[in-house]
Amino acid sequence: MLLSALTQGAELTVFFNPNTFYMKNILFVFFVFSLLACMGQSRVVDQSGRKPSWVNGLEKDYIIVAGTGNTAQDAQKNALNMIRENIVNAVAQNVQTTAEFSSREESINNSVSSYFQSFATTTTAASGPVPYLQGVTLSKVDDYYWEKIENRSTGSTTFNYHIKYPFPDFELQKLAMQFRMRDREMSEQLDELYNGVDEVSSLEDVAQSIEELRVLADYFVDARKDRAQMAISRYRGIYENIDLVEIESSLGELKYAVRLGDRFIHTTQRPRVSSDCARITGTSVEQEYVQINYDYQNCWEDPENHILVHYRFGNTNVREQFYFDITREKVSIFVNDPIHLSQVSQKDDMIETVRINLTVVSRYEFPFTIDRVVLQWPGHPPVSAENIGESFSGEGNHSISLEVSQPMDLEKTTSSNRRVSMLSGYINYRSDVTGETKTYRMHNQAYTTDW
Repeated sequence: MLLSALTQGAELTVFFNPNTFYMKNILFVFFVFSLLACMGQSRVVDQSGRKPSWVNGLEKDYIIVAGTGNTAQDAQKNALNMIRENIVNAVAQNVQTTAEFSSREESINNSVSSYFQSFATTTTAASGPVPYLQGVTLSKVDDYYWEKIENRSTGSTTFNYHIKYPFPDFELQKLAMQFRMRDREMSEQLDELYNGVDEVSSLEDVAQSIEELRVLADYFVDARKDRAQMAISRYRGIYENIDLVEIESSLGELKYAVRLGDRFIHTTQRPRVSSDCARITGTSVEQEYVQINYDYQNCWEDPENHILVHYRFGNTNVREQFYFDITREKVSIFVNDPIHLSQVSQKDDMIETVRINLTVVSRYEFPFTIDRVVLQWPGHPPVSAENIGESFSGEGNHSISLEVSQPMDLEKTTSSNRRVSMLSGYINYRSDVTGETKTYRMHNQAYTTDW
């Protein structure tokens, strides 16, 4: 293809072929003569002045065209468009290698003409305007002539607008050079985007790269067009490989990151966040993670409680459910079985040292520590085990054995010869996760003694 030859540094021959360049004008002249032969009933009813000698002719370094329309303005607009078309065709015939021109003239002319028009329409002010294409105006016209034609039979009128527009050879060569420079820039941009797929650091870069590649895919007409479209597919594939992964969380707060394969990738896009029970109180997009804050007070103890995070990247939806457990930091204990008391030492009618065996039941799996156990009987001083500091973890039963050296009245504390033996008291404990302290109070708690 011509364009790949350009990018490979093939030697270019810039030339101006007047025979080919004026092919359309010659055909136009034949058309006009034939038309005039059949227009015996047409006449000129108005004109801009005396008809110049250059009308319907050919002159070196000029483009001579005629536009037709129902109004003078329409005819003038059509004439200016014909000038642009002639310039495009001229450049297309000159930006090519000699060998390719000789063997594939027709296909190359068509491709380059289309290619150059793309170049002309996509060139921006940053790279300089394209002379005689973006700037084809009446102010640059060397001469013009218009005439109003009336059909005597029907009374209808049309306008012919003739323009003599300067287009010297050095302007042709300048356009060809601009075309080649722009083509090289676009090729380099394609290479950079194609090779940068695996190096994108943000999803916004992905979207921008896809937009740039779309422009390139529309611009190229050779194998580079396929390469641009392949790069677009690769960039779009990034969206399909995005995962949302939890980094850190606590009850009421979630931190997650956007991951691409084995690495993290950034996005400034704010997610859509929702929950069936929790109230979302804040969303913060940081450089390395996204933080979601939520209020879970209205949530039941349900293992399906979750925060739903949703993104839309391009045409791809990325969703992830992050589950939370409202019992995650909760600790709660109670005593279900009777407390067993056994004497260690006794003096007269007083117990000097007693062993307390009890079983506490944890409702949740999170760790806790028992700090103090106090037992109370009516008319008797409390029996207290202080500074226990024994930790437990997991849901269910946990046994604890305590030895307390404190005088206890045998008669007032014994469970013997009593139909129902009850005591009261409390247990001080705390969460190992939050440090929160709690008290479980015992009322009418069953117990047994060995005395």
